[in-house]
Amino acid sequence: MTGMPFPACVPELTDGVVRLRAHRVEDVDRIVEQCNDPESIRWTTVPTPYDAAMGREFVESIAAGWTTPAGDRLWAITAADDPDEVFMGTIDVRAKGAGIASIGFGLHPEGRGRHLMAGALRLATQWWFDQGGVRMFWQANRGNFASWRVAWACGFTFHGTVPELLTARDQAFDGWTGSVGRGADLTRPAAPWRESVVLEADGIRLRPWRDEDIDAMEPWVGLEHAMPPGAQPTPETFPDWLLRRRERMSQGQSTHWCIADAESDRAMGDAVLIDKDQEEGTAELGYLLLPSARGRGAATIAGRLVLEHAFAPEGEGGRGLRKLVALTVGDNQASAGVLERLGFTPWGREPAFCARSDGSLDDARHWALLTPDSR
Repeated sequence: MTGMPFPACVPELTDGVVRLRAHRVEDVDRIVEQCNDPESIRWTTVPTPYDAAMGREFVESIAAGWTTPAGDRLWAITAADDPDEVFMGTIDVRAKGAGIASIGFGLHPEGRGRHLMAGALRLATQWWFDQGGVRMFWQANRGNFASWRVAWACGFTFHGTVPELLTARDQAFDGWTGSVGRGADLTRPAAPWRESVVLEADGIRLRPWRDEDIDAMEPWVGLEHAMPPGAQPTPETFPDWLLRRRERMSQGQSTHWCIADAESDRAMGDAVLIDKDQEEGTAELGYLLLPSARGRGAATIAGRLVLEHAFAPEGEGGRGLRKLVALTVGDNQASAGVLERLGFTPWGREPAFCARSDGSLDDARHWALLTPDSR
């Protein structure tokens, strides 16, 4: 629709819940409010502080983009049932050439939690494909799960983390990137987002990890070769340790639970079901306990809770899995004892699996457990 003056050149898009329209000068005050919001400052490249003059310049630049053949295309987001079409945010499509574009979006605080952004993203992405586009890319600062949740819900595939991908206010940040191609289903995720439902029995509670669980972290004591590097949380490594686990859950790779004392709710360790690299219907069980939490049977209780959840039918809130597998190093008799109590069977031993701290090599023991219906 270029060649027409702004705002007539801006196609209005709606799905009955959200409406995308041209920006207006009347939006400036709410644009300023959004840009000065702490969450917007944290996760976007918006200048700070942000004033009305910047807002007017922003709206003028949007108009210039729409009237230029290769310009950026930005819409204002409003609720479809709002007769006043109050500004709730902005979404932009930026063409890169060869049918490729990138998309960015942000909401005014009053627009959050109303399911507006997913609809806006679907509308703008489908508009790009209708213009002949072949792929839409999404980027966000690492840790911006709110942005990824929107892209995930619209069928985007997560591609990875790129070091120092994004810059804002003279700082470089690691960035997430993902994309969706023309013909993909924009109404459903391409992969599951794993959630750690609360499970409890015998004085042990399995629950989602929290940022404040850092207060329970301790220096690590134990067999270093019993787990992959970085698998043990410490007071120094906990923030990144937790971020990596939340990332994996958001990509459908694993489900992590905090093993906590049911009375005090204090973190004791980690339990995990790993889906990555497993066959359909199979997951790998893993667990670890902080040094002060060992010797109380917590790993066995936590393992039993995870097994019951894993084998329960999906219609009853479980995973409906048919088999669980596990791996222990030969030296780790305590972990092997947990698996034996849970009913796992050892099926093979892998020689020279990993190196001990003294340079000698330890074996790996492989374990399996079928759903009760298959035994």
